[in-house]
Amino acid sequence: MFRKFSSMIRHTSHVTTILFVVGFVIDMIILPDIDHPLTRYIGLAHLTVVAILIMFREWVVSRNTASKLEQKLYSLSSFGISFSSGAALSFICVYAFRSAALSVSWPLFLILAVCIIANEFVSTHGFRLALDVGILLIASLFFAIFNIPVLLKVQNDVTFLISTAVTVVFSIVYVYLLQFTSESAKEETPKIFALALGIPMFVGMLYILNVIPAVPLSLNHAGVYHSVIRTSEGAFIVYAEKEDGIFLRRLIPFRTLVYHMTSTDSGVYFFSAVHAPAEITAPLSHVWEEYDEKKKQWVERSVISFGLEGGRADGYRAYSFKESIDEGLWRVSVKVDTKRVVGRYTFFVERKESVILEKDSL
Repeated sequence: MFRKFSSMIRHTSHVTTILFVVGFVIDMIILPDIDHPLTRYIGLAHLTVVAILIMFREWVVSRNTASKLEQKLYSLSSFGISFSSGAALSFICVYAFRSAALSVSWPLFLILAVCIIANEFVSTHGFRLALDVGILLIASLFFAIFNIPVLLKVQNDVTFLISTAVTVVFSIVYVYLLQFTSESAKEETPKIFALALGIPMFVGMLYILNVIPAVPLSLNHAGVYHSVIRTSEGAFIVYAEKEDGIFLRRLIPFRTLVYHMTSTDSGVYFFSAVHAPAEITAPLSHVWEEYDEKKKQWVERSVISFGLEGGRADGYRAYSFKESIDEGLWRVSVKVDTKRVVGRYTFFVERKESVILEKDSL
């Protein structure tokens, strides 16, 4: 009986991979902002579908007949699991990509790539079950990490621990119930329990290494300026160097901006606008770093901290000033409590006798 299902898995692996990617792409297009109530319902719906279909598929396997109808039900449930799993993981990657630079969020895209590759090489029902449950647990953990700060209206280490604890409890309960659905599920229970504990430990390690983006916060705008002035009405007046050939420059999205220091400049202003859901609070900081050519590494030069209050559509605006800045490669990281990166802005400082400045309002 298991051979028939394993044979079906080998023949449908390409279809499940395609559906996995399709689910990811569709949600990437339709998902609204993370603080929109519909977002949570969409993510929760996908997770619920995956959890129910995994149990339903195991019930089909437990019947021990592998009739044509049951084989069709097995395939259809596998297709549904793949589609909703891809959509659930897109929830992670889409908001990570919106919230932080690729240099920060790349581990999450690596997790997605591993899931897609593993899905393509599934050859047995036991492996399929462990993979599907593993993806469900990963998506559930990040769903909690991204949404519990919105519900609690605060972003800090405590909310991460709460998110992890909630997911671990859900994982243990789910795996415990799953073992009663079929003999194969019971045989795979030790492996799946290991996943239920190992996945939160792995993500916790990523958190400690500060490679998990600070979702639900996102960097709406960042830039370096020659002057930043806040008016009595609360607007920010900025003065930036006029760019030549700006249309062609915008065709190169990953270019490093060159900031020209003049004799009248005493330093560099960095301005950022961080979007956060309404009423959420978080300790933010601008971390100025210079690239040391001799050591081949970034060296922290100064940290300017302030508090954030969410709710403004265009983001919470703040600026910092760095004086006595040397020529070379610089970056400013916008971080939560000097740890988790919301976004980064990299620029190159050069000396120049004079520049033409343009005035703008932010």
